[in-house]
Amino acid sequence: MKHYTVQELNIKDGSELEQIRTRKIFEDLKEKAVNKKVFLEREKDFFYTGLKLSELNDGQPEDFDVCKDPIFKELYLTYFHSNLSEPFFKHKKGKGIVEVGHKEKVKDFKALINISDIWEKEIMIQNHKNKILQELSIETRRDLNKLDIKYPRLLRRFRKSQDEYRLKKDKIILHSKFIYLLVKSVIENNNAKDFQIPFSGETVEFTVFSLIHIVSRHYAEPIKDNSDKTYHYENFYPTELHIDLNNILLEIDKVNLIDIKETDNIVFKFKNIVYQLYIQKKWESRKGKGNVQIFRVQTFYPIYSKSKINSIVANYNEIELNQELSVYIPK
Repeated sequence: MKHYTVQELNIKDGSELEQIRTRKIFEDLKEKAVNKKVFLEREKDFFYTGLKLSELNDGQPEDFDVCKDPIFKELYLTYFHSNLSEPFFKHKKGKGIVEVGHKEKVKDFKALINISDIWEKEIMIQNHKNKILQELSIETRRDLNKLDIKYPRLLRRFRKSQDEYRLKKDKIILHSKFIYLLVKSVIENNNAKDFQIPFSGETVEFTVFSLIHIVSRHYAEPIKDNSDKTYHYENFYPTELHIDLNNILLEIDKVNLIDIKETDNIVFKFKNIVYQLYIQKKWESRKGKGNVQIFRVQTFYPIYSKSKINSIVANYNEIELNQELSVYIPK
């Protein structure tokens, strides 16, 4: 089945010709939705947006199964983008941005709790064939185990602790589902070669594990609630992380001062923020090849600690590559 490309689904302008073009795509997707065809994440989002904006009798998003994920993403971002800090706002057709009323909030929270219960069953499965689900389930179960240790069963007998536990648990699970859809979208929107970075005479791979690990552990600080980690607030968006790291590593490689066969640790400064990037040799199972050894992006995070930055300055030479980027090389 033919899928629409990223470029085809981009709305270029508000001209009549562009409206005719995108309407044809919408009607084709609507027919496929009625016939329960398989959609890519970008096609779901396009169709969902079209339904919300349509002034014709095209139906409601709730009428189509393919809209379940876009509906969830909008609910999740509405309430958890601000970490459940009121007031909450939504875009309503013909009204613009409006505050969410009490009845709608109650309805939405019930929907989110139901989604959380269903997704929890999914991530408790330990042998997914889907690689994204497999890696994400491992990561999510690890977070849930930590939460269980923090809130033992005895403590959960008390109402306040029980409510706190349930809220934190739902946050972890819903965040996991949001990451799943994000990672799925990134994989669908790029070619396999886009995740391969030539560096230090080798090929560094930005894998499903890399993206899940970094996004799960080093983004969304209010959701993770882990002061031991540092979080990305600017410069790097999850959907473009593989592209940005590719560009940065290509610049660093020009000075030919890092051999990843000798070190797994790359420290650089980008737009005045110091970052730590780990690239490690790992074994990965590949279809038709069995277990193969690769250089994999393991983790990537900013360094804010003054003591750590002072230690880097004391033990590394800073090599400026351009106005925005410099790399630290051990003295």
